Order: sequence, then C-alpha cells, then structure tokens
Amino acid sequence: MKRTTKISAFQFYFMLFLSRIIVSITISSQTLGERNFLDSIFSSLLLFAVLLLFVLPLFSLNKRYPDQSLPAIAEMRMGGFGFGVSALYGVYFFILNTFSLSMFLALLLNTMDPAASKWSIAIVLAAIALYGAVKGIETISRASICIFVLFALGMAAIFIALAPNITLRYLEPPFYNGLDDTLRGFFVFAARCTSLAEFAVLMPFVEGRKKLGFAVFNGGVTAFLSILLFFMVSCLGEYAYLQIFPAYTLAAMSEIAGVQRLDALFIGLCMMTLVIRMACGLFAISECISRVVKPRVRTIVLSALSAASVLCAMWVTADARRSGLLFRTEYLLPLTALTGAVLPVAVWVIDHFKKERKPR
Repeated sequence: MKRTTKISAFQFYFMLFLSRIIVSITISSQTLGERNFLDSIFSSLLLFAVLLLFVLPLFSLNKRYPDQSLPAIAEMRMGGFGFGVSALYGVYFFILNTFSLSMFLALLLNTMDPAASKWSIAIVLAAIALYGAVKGIETISRASICIFVLFALGMAAIFIALAPNITLRYLEPPFYNGLDDTLRGFFVFAARCTSLAEFAVLMPFVEGRKKLGFAVFNGGVTAFLSILLFFMVSCLGEYAYLQIFPAYTLAAMSEIAGVQRLDALFIGLCMMTLVIRMACGLFAISECISRVVKPRVRTIVLSALSAASVLCAMWVTADARRSGLLFRTEYLLPLTALTGAVLPVAVWVIDHFKKERKPR
C-alpha cells in the first residue's frame, strides 16, 4: 500500500533530533555513574559509529519495501511471529513515552515549586501530544521545525550566557580511570537512543536523502551532547557530579542582558521537546496497530495509552525509590537494543534468506 502522506527527510530528522534530545539532556552522574563527564563525549562518538552500522539493515529493507515499516515487513515475511514484532514495538514506544514523562516530572519535582500541580502539567502535555499524533506525522514534523528553531536559539542563549563562567582548570584528562567510564557512558546513551526504533517504524513516511540525513542528524546530536558536557564540566566543576540534573543547574546559573536564571527557559524547552517525543511515540504505536485496528478505534486506543502513561508517570514519581529506577540503565537498554538492533537485523536476515530461497 502506497503512503499518501510523506514528509521530507529534512523534517523527519528535525523531529528525531528533538525526540532524542529530551531523553539525553537529563544525564547526570547518577545515570552515567562516573566522575569525568568528558569521557562521555567519547561515549557519544562511539554510539555515533554504532548507529551508522546498525542502520544499514533498515536502509536495505527500506530500499526493497519503500512503503512498509519494519513491523509490516515482519508480518509479511514471518507470519504470526510478525505480529509479535509489531506488539514489541508498540510496547517499547509506550514504555519510552512513560519514561520520558516520568523523567520530566522528576525534573520538576527536584527543581521547581513542590506546590506546582504535576497532574495538570502531565495531562496538558499528554493531551497536546495525543492531538499531534491523531493529526498525523505531517503535523508533528511541521511543529518540530518551529520547536527546533526555538530550542536552538534558547540553548544558544544559555551557552552564550555561560561562556564567561568557563574555567578550564576544571577539565580533567580523558580516560583518567581507563575505558570503564567511557563504556558505561556508551551504554547509558545507547539505552536512551530511540533513533533506530523510530526509523524502523516511521521510514515509509519519509522521502528524500535519508542516508545523508541520518548521518547529519546523528552528528548534530553528538555535537550538541559534547557541547553540553563540556559546559557542565567547565562551568560547574565538581559541583556537576553532585547534581541530579546538571543541565538545569547550568541554565539556573546563566544570566544574559540583565535577565537572571534562564532555568524557566530551559523548562519551557524541555516541555516542547517532550511533546514531540510523546507525539512521535503515539504515532509510532498507531502505525504498529494500523493493520489490525480501524482508524476510529486507533484514536480510542491512543487516548487510553496517553492516560495510562500519565498514570504510570505519576505513580513512578510519587515515590523516591521508584523514581530512582529512572536512572538505571539496565531496564531500558535491553528493549532499546532489541527494537533498534536485534529485530531489524533478524528481519533483514529472514527476508534475505527467503529472497534467496524463492523458487524460480
């Protein structure tokens, strides 16, 4: 079935940039488990190389089936097992939406007025994301371009304001403790990297220079994270390792043109990127169930899943011990590896094998 709605690779990768950034800017020593953030720059470079490798099976499948997502290809080539693949991707995106919303609520709890209504904020953000998902990927992609511009300008303002606070003596030599910290940081970034799973499900909606765009997009994410990590170390020093959300601390200490504390700007940017993250996840779920659920019923399903994400996020952040699970890599990493690497490679191998064995 040929897709009637297509977005450009340019729009798609702006959307993916925001979707990935929101789960990356909440990094801290609790998540990375290390005492030298500069080692994490090399972690992000290593992830960049790994992503370029594991995206190759997806490009190959997309060339053979340009109008089919990976779950749809799995259903065609694997029969009943293929529906299990669709279900796994749907569950993954639901968990990712819940994780992202929970992490943002944890940020609010640790940085803002405790009297602020978490319920109101969570419901509004989930409702906006649901509206975007129901309207379609074209609406999400157009909003992504506007939000990306605001995000770029906002973060540029924060970095410029922080420039006078850079203290180079805070910088430590890389690999001071060996490669352990770098590898640990790689697994943290990999666990929160949603790019491959999103590309696997949304690739039939994209036209244009996908390969070049993927390389540029991941290079942009790597560059942004490297700059952010540099400012964390050079401006905060040892204080950075004591913060739950050091990126927020950076914004709180910045001042530009007489305006003190740009933390409100940072929270606003996080809200906007979170909406894109959740809208992408909901639309991806819609694509996963599109072959078995009618359009009207899909809207009801997405509404129920949005409400479930809010309830789960509120439950997680209501207890300090449960909130601590958000900073544990081992729970999210297996799902990310399964949906981003294992399943695409498996479907590609099965498709290639069946193609070679096809009778003449």
